[in-house]
Parts: sequence; C-alpha cells; structure tokens
Amino acid sequence: MAQRAVWLIRHEPGTPLGGTVKFSRRYPTVEKRAKIFNGKNYVPVPEDGPFLKALLFQLRLLDDDKDFVERRDSCSHVNKSSIYGLLVGGEELWPVIAFLRNDMIFASVPLVEQVLSPRPSLINISGVSQGLELLFGIQDFLYSSQKNDTDLNTKLSQLPDLILQACPLGTLLDANLQNSLNSINFLSVTQPQKQPAWKVGTYKGKPQICISIIEKVKCMQYGKQDIADTWQVVGTVSCKVSFSLGLALSYHLTPEEQYILQLVFYIF
Repeated sequence: MAQRAVWLIRHEPGTPLGGTVKFSRRYPTVEKRAKIFNGKNYVPVPEDGPFLKALLFQLRLLDDDKDFVERRDSCSHVNKSSIYGLLVGGEELWPVIAFLRNDMIFASVPLVEQVLSPRPSLINISGVSQGLELLFGIQDFLYSSQKNDTDLNTKLSQLPDLILQACPLGTLLDANLQNSLNSINFLSVTQPQKQPAWKVGTYKGKPQICISIIEKVKCMQYGKQDIADTWQVVGTVSCKVSFSLGLALSYHLTPEEQYILQLVFYIF
C-alpha cells in the first residue's frame, strides 16, 4: 500500500503545454520496490514534462487533439473508472489514477506488488484505494472554505509539508490534511521569550524541544479460521528543537521509515 508518485496539475486550455504542474512528489524507495515487484514489466515514472503531455492526451484535454486514436477512443477502450494507462516513451505506465476537478487534475501512480503481466485486477491492488483516498483528501483540503485564488495558492504552498506528514515514504497515514496542518502548527508554536529590563539583547535561555506523536492502528478481523486477521500500526514522531539564536531543527521519523530503509539497504 504505497504510492510511487503524486501530481497536482492545473489544466490551462490555450497555453502551449495545456497545463502546469503545481505539485509533484516522488518516492525513490517505493520506486525501487516497484522495480523488484514488476520485474521485466517495470516502467519507470517519467519526469513531469512527459507525464503532463501523456496525461492530457489520455484525458483528451489537449487543444489540438481532434484525431481518432484507436487505443484511446475505440469502443473496446471505454474507461469507466479513474484508472488509465499512459503511453510514455513507447511503454505503458499502468495503473495511473487521475481525475479532473474544476481546472485541477489530481493524479498518482500506486505501487503494484506483483508482476504486471497478466494485468492484475484493480481490486487486488491495495495502492489504488489508498491513492484515491489521498487524492480526495488533497481535493477536500484545497477546496474546503476556499474563497478566492489567494486562498488556493496559500494551500498549494502548504502541500509539500503536509504530504510529508500525511504520506511519508509514499504510505498514507492520514488522508485528512487538516490534521497534518494542525500538527505542523503545533510544532511551530514557540514560547514567548523573556526580556530582562536591564538587557537590550535577546534573552539567552535554554533550547526548547517540542514533540508531537501521532499513532494510527489499522485492523481487519474476518472471524474465519482459514483467513488470517491483519493489523498494522503506523505513526509519526516529530521533534523540533529551537535555539536562542533563532535556528530551528526538525526531523520527522516513522516506524515504517526505519523498516523500509533497512529493507532497501539489505536488498541493495
């Protein structure tokens, strides 16, 4: 259950490219896992430019796209979901989750933990549901209580930090980005500094340490002897140290980071 990459693209009809990538995030550790799982059918995640062009073409959003393309427009390729296959560099990148809301395209590439030939059923790819949950969470965050473009641009500027909290190393912990924003705001709280009347300079007190701990438990109980119950405990520990000179150091660590990094180092 992980994402290889996430994009947020603004559709801009009439422009040379047809759109602009407003946000993108790639996860190298997940990409290495995809290379191992998919084997000879592995297709790497392209750069933003080729991905943008291929996605707009597949969604029929290019201004000069008026010709019939059999692999996309034929009756045998009628798409009934938000899952697509993008032709990039002569290879098909699948599955790609993408949907359009207003003038914004939300997209991600989930990890498929098996070979891609024959193509597995979407219901067996857990990363698809996780990717949709993440993209819908981003959508809700951007458009909830939005009054104008200024509010939207402010939220777009907050996305990098929020995705770092909500989806570290490509694994979704919390689709409600407002919770991540509250966590970041907690770490940003600083105690008022004491200023002695006899001293002009800033008070040189002890460094301040702020710690935020978030834990999430996922459990599935089937109640059958032939089906094993599953559970997962994930969370984040965020620590921020503020010094008297105005410097601030922060680090975010999750249990899955340690496990995945150890696994990658062991394999490579």
